[in-house]
Amino acid sequence: MGLVVTGISQNGDIAALEAALKAAGLPLDPIQVIGPDDSTQGAASSLGMANTGLNIGGGQGTGVPGITSASPTLGGSTRYFRNEALSDRLGDLEIPDDEMDNYVEALQAGRSVVAYFAKAESIDKVTEIFRASTLAKVKTF
Repeated sequence: MGLVVTGISQNGDIAALEAALKAAGLPLDPIQVIGPDDSTQGAASSLGMANTGLNIGGGQGTGVPGITSASPTLGGSTRYFRNEALSDRLGDLEIPDDEMDNYVEALQAGRSVVAYFAKAESIDKVTEIFRASTLAKVKTF
């Protein structure tokens, strides 16, 4: 049996959910909210190495590209990469690989992923509260 309850919030407002959990005597610290801002791409400067100041050889044919020369660039362009922290955070929710795209798409559409790390004795109550809230696609992993 899974112990992570997830749901999709249209606007990231979980005040009513928190109130319901609190009224049920459940702690709020196991809640995690991953918002659409967490899914934005980060910009990396050119994929070259910075000039480390490492000097190997006296410049007489002993230069090593990428180490003793100036920083190489790929046409001076900026490269983008997927926010690895987002993948790690979603992975922490124990979402199966075949479901992960659904959560990424929800984030890209401006929604938030809400998760609660429940204990075995509270999982049914947490799931019930999630289903009674405004969260969509409530699942347990």
